[in-house]
Amino acid sequence: MKILFILDLYTPHIWWVEILFQNLIKGLVAQWYEIKVLTSKYTKELAEYEKMDDGVEIYRVGHSRYDFMLYCLGKGVKLARRADLIHTTTYNSAIPASIIWCIARKKVVLTVHEIFGKLRYRFMWWKGFFYKLFESLIFTFRYHTYICVSNYTKNNLRIYFWLPDHKLITIYNGVDYNHRDKKNFADTNIQAIRKIHHLEKNYLWLFFWRPWISKGLIYFVRAIPYIIKIIPTFKAILIVGESSNNKADDVRAFIARHHLKDHIVWLPWIPYKELWNYILASDVVCVPSLVEGFGFSAAETCALWQQLVVTNVASLTEVVSGKINFVEPANERDIAQKIIDFYQWKYQSIAEKKFFWKDNIEKTLHVYQDVK
Repeated sequence: MKILFILDLYTPHIWWVEILFQNLIKGLVAQWYEIKVLTSKYTKELAEYEKMDDGVEIYRVGHSRYDFMLYCLGKGVKLARRADLIHTTTYNSAIPASIIWCIARKKVVLTVHEIFGKLRYRFMWWKGFFYKLFESLIFTFRYHTYICVSNYTKNNLRIYFWLPDHKLITIYNGVDYNHRDKKNFADTNIQAIRKIHHLEKNYLWLFFWRPWISKGLIYFVRAIPYIIKIIPTFKAILIVGESSNNKADDVRAFIARHHLKDHIVWLPWIPYKELWNYILASDVVCVPSLVEGFGFSAAETCALWQQLVVTNVASLTEVVSGKINFVEPANERDIAQKIIDFYQWKYQSIAEKKFFWKDNIEKTLHVYQDVK
């Protein structure tokens, strides 16, 4: 079978969604599927065409993930006519894939991550209307199958868009447990992180993600004044990109206003493989998200058996296990208290949950066969 993936971002761009499709495509190639990927040429250094060692062909158009929506149409139709099936994803890829489907008459499978619905208004005020309109536009098209990355996402599709159950399937993302085995991480590298940042004697808390409001960074930082009253040695590592936006600026302003600079190490984004050393170097990881489609950051933290403070919303309760303290969303006092609880060895123990890539690939193969 020949599969055309239409994705607004793909390798060498690396983040959770790209990791999902890289692992899926790797599994499909192993099953002798012929794969082509149409994606954005988001930096000028990237080649317009590239054939990987495993035979996967990558076509890049446009200049960003946004103008990709327009530039991909012509090339997408040509590639789709030689494919048996199109697989795309929310958000920027879905609408052009739908247009290509209408022209080339090929069936489309859509992977759905997060559904925000009316939460857009909470996060973006009046701008939320336009983003909600864009989200609604995606689902005015009727795809042949909707792969949902959690039951939370599946239920949102039912509630907001009245999609029929027979078109919805939950296929959890995978976690590479071989690479997440603590035996694969040198203790010297972990201790070096604390030494480099002069954190040898600190109680260390880690946040890694985007500064957008749905990820809860501002509530994370607002909790710090309450924590340091009880834990004077407390410090937080924030691994957040350097790009300036209103939400990141709000966080920086709060840090300056409350004189918290000595309790925070703010790092720009680091290579994906180095992130796990930082997780293990910390005493507690915090994922204070207000909404998550799957919750890669939480699931992969749990795969390392690291202590986790996490909001009890969205898909997060589906994917976490191990030593957990749940917090109410957007509640900095609750976050502070649950960090203090960990400091005092108070936490919940949740039975282990595992999400294997082989299960993700096998279930996706069944979807392809049903659609075909």
